[in-house]
Amino acid sequence: MSLAAEKVDLLELAGDWLNPILIKETRQALKSRQFIVTFLLMLVASWLISVFGVLGAGESLEFGSAGRAFFVFYYDVLALAIFAVVPYTAYRGLLNERDQTTLELLSITSLSPRQLIWGKLCSALVQVFIYYSAIAPFIAFTSMLQGFDFVMVAFVLLMSLLITLCLTMFALTIAAVPQNKSAQGGSTLLILGAMVFIVISILSSTPALLMAAIPFDEKEFWVGISCYVVASLSFFFLFQQIAVAHLTFESDNRSTGIRLACSLQFVLYWLSFVVAMSVLSSTRGGISSRDGLYFVTFAVLHCAVIGFFAATEMDFVSRRVRRGIPNTTLLRLLSIPFLPGGHRGFAYVLLHLALVPLFATTLFGIDLFSNSVTGWEGPWLQTLMLYVLAYLGLGTAIGRVLRGMSAEVRPMHARVIILIFFLFGLIIPYLPVMFGVKQNDLEQFTILRVTNPFELLNAVAGNGSFSPGGISATPSVRTEIAILIIAAGMGLLFNLRPMFVGIREVMQQPRRVAAAQLDDDASPAFDATEA
Repeated sequence: MSLAAEKVDLLELAGDWLNPILIKETRQALKSRQFIVTFLLMLVASWLISVFGVLGAGESLEFGSAGRAFFVFYYDVLALAIFAVVPYTAYRGLLNERDQTTLELLSITSLSPRQLIWGKLCSALVQVFIYYSAIAPFIAFTSMLQGFDFVMVAFVLLMSLLITLCLTMFALTIAAVPQNKSAQGGSTLLILGAMVFIVISILSSTPALLMAAIPFDEKEFWVGISCYVVASLSFFFLFQQIAVAHLTFESDNRSTGIRLACSLQFVLYWLSFVVAMSVLSSTRGGISSRDGLYFVTFAVLHCAVIGFFAATEMDFVSRRVRRGIPNTTLLRLLSIPFLPGGHRGFAYVLLHLALVPLFATTLFGIDLFSNSVTGWEGPWLQTLMLYVLAYLGLGTAIGRVLRGMSAEVRPMHARVIILIFFLFGLIIPYLPVMFGVKQNDLEQFTILRVTNPFELLNAVAGNGSFSPGGISATPSVRTEIAILIIAAGMGLLFNLRPMFVGIREVMQQPRRVAAAQLDDDASPAFDATEA
């Protein structure tokens, strides 16, 4: 066998091993008018920059720092292609699968939803590498000029690749969500707006590359870049899990992957902070409780967003998911928060919220139950967590009651209820003014601000000042906190029984689990229905 024939056989084997979606999408993309036009425009724009740049540079081409200026212009051309064209193309590619009803055909093949998402992503990555190769000769031209910094160029191109991957995965996630025609228009505007914002931000920041050098020799710079990379990869993994979940049929497990990704983000957030503080401890002192409150607040809001989706899920769990419950008691206990179901989702949020005060006290010295005039950070954090429990707990309970009354109520309805409650709560403190109450008479209506987190948190912090504070600042604040505690307690109380039911479903007797698995395995009609 000749060498050429051996190479052909190797290529055929590689083609069989590669993702078939990657092969299909790459063939379609490289033949599309969009790719050809973008590729030619990149070459023409780069050629014009080279010609007119050389003519305009004059003597600075040899003695100045024209290399960096040329690279910035070439990079702007590349940014338009990889930050706008590639993510939008991936978004339209997956959206067309749903519009042309080819997604249902793919779902009955041996391809999994994860393979479909990775095939679309890898196809976009192939286009990115082709655009990189198109701009590479022009960047090589700049390397022969003065002012060219190879380390800076490599760093910028690598970080741009990471941003492109995250943007493309975000676009695929939006396209994977089932939508009607009107919702597709809104999602398209969202994607276009995000792409335009990223491109404008990149183009506006690139001139700074001409003015200052990147501080590669500073420890703080690498700590910040490491935290940025970790955060980007965590969101990349989260977007991937969301996209896969929306492409999976309803009777399968859609929740475990997303909850694991969110828990991984929660752990990486605190771990990155601990590592960063240990590395920077020699150059900077510790962070004060007031500065640490910003990090803790972000963690609480992260838990609130997770709970907004996890706690409002349907409580029903299909047999297909039940067959995946571990057999051992310890594994079942550990898997409870990550299994589908709104009741277990609420327990999942409570577990994460319970860890926040521990980290706040250990890392920043925030006393959650402080009542001093200067230690307002603890009561402020306590109030914020009470708001999360109140709005999330009451909204979830009402949604569960409505689902019991009608089978037409879906998780989205419960989420809309929570949003309506929150928005209405923001408006309530301003109702007296809207109905003509004078400014001098507003003091008797201050209790209405208990529904508005921004107003009450501002009052707990001493109206935004850093001197007076604490829960005991005024009797009105103490009364509002008491009402908020009652609301949070009711939200927790209304979800205690559903959480107990959700835990009992998992922690059932091994014999019953084994019997259920045997019954499911012995009923092929059930598997056909589930599929």
